Amino acid sequence: MFKSLGFFLLFSSIFFPPIHFTFVYAAESLLEDSDQDVQKVDEYIVSDTRLPTFKSNPYAIPSKVSIITSDDIQKRGVRTVQEAVQYATGVILYDAVGNNFEQTIDLRGFNGQPFPSTTVFVDGVRINDPDSNVVNFDLVPIESIDRIEIYPGSSAIFGKNALGGTINILTKNGSSRHRLRSGVNFGSFQRQIFSVQASGPIQKKFRYFTSFSRELEKGFRDNSGARISRFFGKFGYNPSSRTDINASFTYVKDRIYQAGSLPLSIATVDPTRNFTSGDFHDRESNAVRINMKQELSGGFSVTVNGFYQQFQEEGETVGQTSQINALSAVESWGGATQVAHHSQIFGQSNDLVFGGEFARNDFGNNDRAFFFSFPEFPTLTHTSIDEDVLGLYFQNTLTLWSKFIVMGGVRYDHDQFGFKDNKAPANNISRRFNRVTPRAGVTYRMFPRTSVFFQYSKGFRVPTVGQLFTSRGPFGSSDPDLRPVKTTNYEIGMKSRLGKHLEGTVTAFHTDVQDEIITSCGDPTCAPVASNRNVDESRRRGVEASVKGFFNGYFDGSLNYTFTEATFQSKVITNPFFLMGSPFIENISIGDSFPMVPEHRISVTGNYHPIQGMTLSLMGLYVSPQFLLNDSSNSKARLPGYFVLNAKASLERPVPGGILKGFLMLNNITDSTYFSQGIYFPNLSTGGGKLEQFVVPGYPFNVYGGISFEFDGFSG
Repeated sequence: MFKSLGFFLLFSSIFFPPIHFTFVYAAESLLEDSDQDVQKVDEYIVSDTRLPTFKSNPYAIPSKVSIITSDDIQKRGVRTVQEAVQYATGVILYDAVGNNFEQTIDLRGFNGQPFPSTTVFVDGVRINDPDSNVVNFDLVPIESIDRIEIYPGSSAIFGKNALGGTINILTKNGSSRHRLRSGVNFGSFQRQIFSVQASGPIQKKFRYFTSFSRELEKGFRDNSGARISRFFGKFGYNPSSRTDINASFTYVKDRIYQAGSLPLSIATVDPTRNFTSGDFHDRESNAVRINMKQELSGGFSVTVNGFYQQFQEEGETVGQTSQINALSAVESWGGATQVAHHSQIFGQSNDLVFGGEFARNDFGNNDRAFFFSFPEFPTLTHTSIDEDVLGLYFQNTLTLWSKFIVMGGVRYDHDQFGFKDNKAPANNISRRFNRVTPRAGVTYRMFPRTSVFFQYSKGFRVPTVGQLFTSRGPFGSSDPDLRPVKTTNYEIGMKSRLGKHLEGTVTAFHTDVQDEIITSCGDPTCAPVASNRNVDESRRRGVEASVKGFFNGYFDGSLNYTFTEATFQSKVITNPFFLMGSPFIENISIGDSFPMVPEHRISVTGNYHPIQGMTLSLMGLYVSPQFLLNDSSNSKARLPGYFVLNAKASLERPVPGGILKGFLMLNNITDSTYFSQGIYFPNLSTGGGKLEQFVVPGYPFNVYGGISFEFDGFSG
């Protein structure tokens, strides 16, 4: 039933948009909101450019965008970036390593591969790992976030690797009054968070914001805890109303344990166990970011960004037959410059943006792999990689008669890798990728707060260093001749707010993918072994719908629904274990679904405000069944769907000198047993190495609460 409903919504949105227009027109004609009311509704602005320059109304952008504010983060009681975005449409969230801090986020069904295809920025700086494109969200201080913007779908402006979309994180600036906030949170499994924040002005032209937090948790599974220390500081300077300069520094040091997956036979009996001795990762990160915006005469403005990032990681990964001790280091620097011009062309508003960016990444790995059957023969890997990234882009947005907004843009990307094998110099090699990606869209604003849009865009993802060069284990899997993954994306949708009580969006998307990279075989026997290869064609398509309601000041709620279909469009022979022969060979047919992409994802949130300052909330999330990793042929049992229900009570009261806040969060109140990620893998403990489901258990019922005091001081 759900699949039929998803296809109905998809094709009705594409081929029968007048149905939506008629409904909205009737509703809008009954409303008599003043322009002042409209302005209040449109107070949330987004920055649909590589660097934030123009403040665009969400109803004018020809694409879907979700906004999560710092107030949303505080009200939901979230502890990580992943928790903050988990209810948004288009988001796919799962735990692949077995802890509460390193959940993987991807958008629009691109998580069925080993490496994410979603790009994440913090204050205009890309934070994806240049080696694997993975994002270490534990390195982002949640208390420093002012706003999260989610742009699903390929976007030429944001550059490479944004096939599923882009997550743009903007941090807080200093406030106009001196404020001090301190808080302590405690929860199940020895969860503890101690934090302090301070912000304010210095004289009239300077401002500051700083935060420090210390987070500890034992974890509900053996060897799944963490200890994390984060410091964030931001200093701003406004010599005039036309100049804004700020610089920030982030330091994070943590140790995180990874419990990993369990055989299903063990997970259903004792999900707290650890199948191996457990993995750990020690990380240390330093990041400096500088942003400047200068308004010039004649409608011009210049925005400049610069950054330096340093990251070190030491880890130990224990498998069934091997142990890997890895040491890696990354040093990155670069910046971006963007020039914008606002003008009138024949009386019509026109916004022009053009710019460029450059980044240099130097990273190296020093790995030692031990195979338990041959302990006297460790495998050593010592590699160094340098990467130069260059991007040039242009985008123009023209408003016609205040109703039609036409947007077009294009971007050129150059990405060059140099690989050096310090153990075997004969393996040294370099690869270069160049790509031009266009973007175009049109928006029709039928009313100030009702618009329909269409967008066409292309995107690409370069192969990761591991897919191109680095081989691990006794069999090689890299392929330096891999082509980049390319997407062509079509999107149509509607956004509307009806009066003061109801708002909603619906979007249908269709993304054709070429040269997707998977582990596949050159012939039916997988001789000699499987390796990373390009698949000719694959596809993602679906529907994303959101509704928010506000009633009488006492009730508000939201409903988000995502339908995603991720399928192969070419026949593929694969063997994910790099071995010859059955029973591991899979024959993938056209129409088979990618693993770990749920077709349906539904989130519901309801809030009740019985008295001023108090909120009682219920939050539910349903995720439909999914095919497990290493079952791309869809021939085996699926990972069961699950529903998780959370509840929260919060209260804030003014007290002398400031505001006292407290909350109590009950997570998984039905104590349901569920698994957010799974893989088929040989269980060598059974003797015969039979394929078995390995799953990552979700958290059982747990309690989390805290109290904070915010001192609202004086203006500078």
